[in-house]
Amino acid sequence: MDNYSKQAPIDKEISINPSATFNWKISPDMLIDYANHYFCEISGFEEYELIGESIEKLRHPDMPKVILDVLYERLEKKEPMRLINKILAKDGRYFWLMVDFETKVDKAGEVIAHYGISKIAPQYAVHKINALYKILSKIEEKTGSSEASKRYLIGFLEERNHTYNKYIEELSINHPEYEKPFQQTFSQKAALRTPTRTNFNQLSFDLSQSWNRENKKPAKKKSLLKKVFGK
Repeated sequence: MDNYSKQAPIDKEISINPSATFNWKISPDMLIDYANHYFCEISGFEEYELIGESIEKLRHPDMPKVILDVLYERLEKKEPMRLINKILAKDGRYFWLMVDFETKVDKAGEVIAHYGISKIAPQYAVHKINALYKILSKIEEKTGSSEASKRYLIGFLEERNHTYNKYIEELSINHPEYEKPFQQTFSQKAALRTPTRTNFNQLSFDLSQSWNRENKKPAKKKSLLKKVFGK
């Protein structure tokens, strides 16, 4: 985004078609290699504005840095992760996505790319995770780093006897009483169109392993960090 200055956030959420799917491809060094047309349409970016940019360009200021730190750590270890992400659109508005990240490796075990498949985040999950994000963000603002917020996050998950993925899985369960009616704020054509420019199954990205494959009993001597964040 060489000729794009990051817009100051405004407190206005973008409504999203609940059936829409957002697909990303991210390089091993966490640069955006691909974003499907629907993601570009909702975020307000042209495809060329995103390609080659860091995914942090889309991070809303309300997203604690520690959450991206954990994401980077897990992807570097080739481990899956589900992330509830508040995205900053080009015009300063925002939208919430639930993203399943997977890593594809070559025969030698080297990372080829990371893939994110996203849907609109359930309102219950947003309601709960936003409260946690606010605490983590305030800790980072106070301390100037993500180390203290990471310790808090570990304690938060330890108290609930959860790994991060298990906690997000719990939030992902359907809670109809929290779901707001879908308000159509974009054109009927855009709302009803099924994205055809990208089909991850057709492209055979071999993402058959779900993020929940890591719900295994931890080894007896695992460190607290590993107990909380998985493998």
